This record gives sequence, structure tokens and C-alpha cells, in this order.
Amino acid sequence: MAKPFDPRKILKHIANDLLREFFSRRGELTDIPWDDLTEHKIEPVFDAWQRLPEKERLEVQVILRDINELADHRGMAVLAEEILWRCPERAEEFKAQKGKADKAMWVYLHMRGAFDEAALFARADALAAGRHWKRRNGLPKITMSVDDSMIDALEDALTSFYGPVQMRGRRCKAVHYRRSGGADYFFAYLDDYPDKHMVFDGDSAEPIVRADRYAFQNVFVYNADDGSMEVFAQGGKKVWEPLQSAFCSAVLDEHVDPADPLRPSFKLDHLLTPDFPLPTDPNDRVEEARIKRIKLGKRGWRDAIELTIDPRDHRNAIYRKIELLRRVGLVTDDTQVLSVTFALKFVHDGPGRQPTMTFDVSAPNSSDLKSKPDEQRAIGERCLRQWEVVDDDE
Repeated sequence: MAKPFDPRKILKHIANDLLREFFSRRGELTDIPWDDLTEHKIEPVFDAWQRLPEKERLEVQVILRDINELADHRGMAVLAEEILWRCPERAEEFKAQKGKADKAMWVYLHMRGAFDEAALFARADALAAGRHWKRRNGLPKITMSVDDSMIDALEDALTSFYGPVQMRGRRCKAVHYRRSGGADYFFAYLDDYPDKHMVFDGDSAEPIVRADRYAFQNVFVYNADDGSMEVFAQGGKKVWEPLQSAFCSAVLDEHVDPADPLRPSFKLDHLLTPDFPLPTDPNDRVEEARIKRIKLGKRGWRDAIELTIDPRDHRNAIYRKIELLRRVGLVTDDTQVLSVTFALKFVHDGPGRQPTMTFDVSAPNSSDLKSKPDEQRAIGERCLRQWEVVDDDE
């Protein structure tokens, strides 16, 4: 989901020298007395921007919206990832920018390719937290070589599904990007149902009715390291199952029967074992791992039971609560673990707060690790293997 966008706020968070360079490159706002403006006094800038012709005004708005999307911890992680992959020698310049919006604008000005792809990946990472994102494992672990014929095959597969079933998506444009961590992203844009909207055209003060065909988006991510794929598509099981099959056939040359049940990606029931140990890789420098939330359910229950602990409690405090439920017969051999929130504390060597990380895992195949920066995601995935939440042979 897109973040709220307040143009005045994002302008105020960008240093004046970066704004000046941005508009100067575009040949705009040349009458602004930049040398006389105090830092972050943006009303003259905002007013001059609003006086630009509509085309140029909207171009600036699109760029500022992307900067707004990237100006948070997730966006910073994706930008850093792109810089370290493309031009690691410029990492110190990136770090020298004071604020998150400054960093995003600096990358736009000096590493446009990194900015454009980071904005794309940041949107995909934001989608990963949504309920429309589904994962499938057990696929062949191959290093793919993406070419035009593969992209054409994927586009044909998607239009073949959407056209007859939903009477939309008869045209498709797919693009491929390989992320620095090795995952292959395929973004597919398909034409949606035509619709009429009230719009303001140009500088007119009166809205008019205009018919447009907007695009809707599918995202496919293939991870060769563990033979898994993830799909973002709206419409529920009847949509994402055949889309998984279409992607595997077009891109992996692998037949996947959508009628077959998915093999569970995550197993959580063994975490009910009292004081279950959560070992970690020493190289990850994890000082403590604990379960801070656990959701339990079983057949016959109308509602699930959710247990949480205070961060100040003992790391195994969650098991003391589970034991109380055992004593009154609410936790038995047929109790299932529906979801868990894990919390990690890392070794703290410097000033500031101790670095931490939390992530959620739900049975059978849902996790928010996808939305974490690559380094954190890799640590979380290693932990899940060590804790036997994920099988090593998947």
C-alpha cells in the first residue's frame, strides 16, 4: 500500500541545495532566490512548482512521490542495496546525506538507474506485507537466463488466463529485474476493465468524465537458492494458483498442477515443546532469540488464542503462559501453532540503541521476511532453517 503523500512535507524534508540542483537540471524555478531562502522554507518553492505547466508539474509530482515512498527504513535498505551492488565506491556520499528524503533525492540526482529500480523493489517489498502475496516451494533450483522469448511466453500465459476468465488483461507488458541478492523479479502490467472517472483536464476548473483503461499489476519473484516462488495477485486462490502454474510453465519450463495442495513452507507445531531452543549462527551476531507472540488454535475452537510477552520478561516467558494453558486443558496434543512472532537482539558494539529485528511466520506458507532488507531477510531465513521451521531440503 502506498504511503500517504504530502508534497509540502516531502519538500520540507529535502535540503535546499538538493532541491536547487533538482530543479536546475530540469531548467525550472530559475527565479527562486535560493541563496536567500532559509533551510526548509519551501513555500516559495511549492508555489513556483504549482505555477509550472501541467505536464512539468505532474512530472515533478511523480518523482516526489517516489522519493516519499523511499524515505523510510525499507526504502533506505533498498537504496543501499542498489548502491553497494552498482557503485560501492559512492556509498560514503550516500551516507553523508543527512535525512532519508535527502538520501533518496541524492540517489535520484546521481544514480538514476539505482533510484528507478529501488523505487520498483520498494513497492514490491511493501506489497509483501499484504494478504495477496503467496509463496510456493519445491521448485527446481536453476539459474535462469532471461530473454525476450521467456518474457513473451510469460505475457502470453497471463493474457491467456485473464482474458477468458475475467474478460480483462488481454494485453500485458512484463519486465524483469534481478535483485542484488539473486532473486528474479518479474513485474507484469495488464489492462484493467475500462471505467469512467471524473477528472480535471489541464488547468480547467470544471471536471469532465473520461473513460480510461488503467493497468493492474502482478509480481512474481523466483528464488533459485531455495527453489521457491512468490506471487502478488489479487483475487484469492482461484487466481494465484493458476498464475503460479502459468509462471512455472512459461519461465521455469516446469509443470505445476494448481489442483495439488501446496507443500507447507513452514512447520510451527514443534515450537510448543517447552523451552524450545532457538540457536543461531555465530556469524549473525545474535545475542538473544525469543518468541514474543504465539497464536494457537485447533479443530472445534471458535477463536484462536494469542499469547504475548513483555520485552522485559525472561526469554522463555511465553512457555510459562503455555504451561498454564496446559494445566487447564486448553493446550493438548492436537493444538496447532498458527503463527509466531520471533524477536532477535544483536550484539551491540557502539552507541545508540541495541539493534533488533522481529518477524512473523504463519503456517503453512506466510511470512513477512520478504519485506525485510536483504541482510535481515537472510538472517531470518537461516534462523528458520536452524529452528526446523523450514526443512533444509525444501
